[in-house]
Amino acid sequence: MKTKAAFLTLVAELDGDMEEVKRLAEQNARAWGRIESGADDPIDWGALGFTLHSLYGILENYFLRVSRFFENNLPTDRWHKALVDNMRLDVPGVRPALFRTDTEHRQILELMRFRHRFRNLYGEDLDPEKTGAIQKTAEAVLGGFPAIHQTFIDKIIAIADGLP
Repeated sequence: MKTKAAFLTLVAELDGDMEEVKRLAEQNARAWGRIESGADDPIDWGALGFTLHSLYGILENYFLRVSRFFENNLPTDRWHKALVDNMRLDVPGVRPALFRTDTEHRQILELMRFRHRFRNLYGEDLDPEKTGAIQKTAEAVLGGFPAIHQTFIDKIIAIADGLP
């Protein structure tokens, strides 16, 4: 059984990840602002892509913290998708769901797929239309994630408060 201190440590770690999400959101907004102001060089799109890639990376780290703390049970193949899928599960007596809606889950999967595509661009530029669409998804995620995080943290603290 996990201790109250272990739960509170998880809260502190997730809060730290949330701060990193905020930092990356600022970088993303600056990169997108340049494009919206007329920058259209492949390097501008690459910078935007990098912020989207990094944003997903810290979200995945957040999900891994949750998974390791409560389950530590991911398949070796396709674990990235399994990890995201697990975040929508409410496991009674174990942990609450992180995602509150199917839309939140779908948006994170879209970011995950973009991150995979970005990591596997070999000598190609990002497609501005597709990258712009992912940017809109990222904006939705960034707009909603603070509330997702706070709701989850509140539930974790409630569990911790019920422990000796």
